[in-house]
Amino acid sequence: MNFNRIAPTIDVEAMQQSHVTLIGGAYGLARDLVHSGLGAVTLVDFDRIDASNPARQDFYSTDMGRYKVEATAEILRKINPQVEVEYYMHDYCALSQQEHDNLFAHTDLFVFATDFFPAQARGNIEALRLGIPAIWIGLYKGGRAGEIVFYIPGKTSACFRCICGKRYHAFQGGKANVPSTGGTILDLHLVDAIVGQIAVGILTDGADNRMGKLVDQLGNRSFMQVKIDPDYRLGGKDIFGQYMGNHPANFSFTTIALPMERDEDCPDCSKYQVTDEALDA
Repeated sequence: MNFNRIAPTIDVEAMQQSHVTLIGGAYGLARDLVHSGLGAVTLVDFDRIDASNPARQDFYSTDMGRYKVEATAEILRKINPQVEVEYYMHDYCALSQQEHDNLFAHTDLFVFATDFFPAQARGNIEALRLGIPAIWIGLYKGGRAGEIVFYIPGKTSACFRCICGKRYHAFQGGKANVPSTGGTILDLHLVDAIVGQIAVGILTDGADNRMGKLVDQLGNRSFMQVKIDPDYRLGGKDIFGQYMGNHPANFSFTTIALPMERDEDCPDCSKYQVTDEALDA
């Protein structure tokens, strides 16, 4: 592949030396990262393609019945025959710690793109334990808005549990998983496009270009919400208007990036000794 036209914006050499592990969906994101020069990808998902998937995800009707990771791996190799692709039809939560480390400890970035809360929660523990950056992607009910949470060791202090602690309590009450019905492929691509830039920013951090500067520009603003439906409200509150005002220009397809601080009582951070002193060291 000839990456000359994106080289002013993306450190392609760093991307070619990087490895991303995607848990769950975000198959369009996987494609975009390979288009952006990513050298190695690991895909983890035990789902097969059914009749509803081509309308909502990056699959073809001719792939019906195939494992999603298998079909995606084939497409990634068509984009760039040099990309290294591994895929596993595993239940992420069922893996032992040893199995997990054998498969994923060499990755440079985790992306958790699943609406299954236990997988998101385990991902936080493993990212903290291994000291590997991670991104969590979510669509809100009906695809009306989306969220992005990211954690970068040494750069951000708040982990996924610090930011989404209320979700842990909701899960214990049986209310954490949000149904994906109503979310469209357009909604997914909108959120994935932002995630892709954050991912490239993490993998090429320090490069003297727009993507390489992104992580420092974001700082501790590690919780992002994306407005998709102009009428979206959270619990009756216009959270986007709260930060962006009520000017008519504040319509939709906008993102707010909120600063997050570590929860000193977070069980995950405490267990893996992610302290403010360690960040300052």
